[in-house]
Amino acid sequence: MALKIYPVSENFNPERPLSEKIISTDNMVVVHFYLKAGQKIPLHVSKSEVLVTVLRGKGKFYYQDENTYEVLEEEESLFYPAEEPHGFEAEEDMIVQAVISPNPQK
Repeated sequence: MALKIYPVSENFNPERPLSEKIISTDNMVVVHFYLKAGQKIPLHVSKSEVLVTVLRGKGKFYYQDENTYEVLEEEESLFYPAEEPHGFEAEEDMIVQAVISPNPQK
């Protein structure tokens, strides 16, 4: 059965980034991150592959270290292979969708 994902809400918190699990299966998880300008998801490593897409706003998407990054704007995506350090920082209020596969919690 198909599942429609409804329009993105704006769940910003002025003190810290927020995340919202949109869908989770045995094979993948889709998460939305809500960051106010200047907020950051620090560098971290995952055993899964990650595809991030900017739904709203603009930010720096780090890979390997904080000196190596791509600036992404709305509708742009970046793929991170498994085990690659990655993180991101909002230059403007930003909503990011991350598709993570395989689901790291399964």
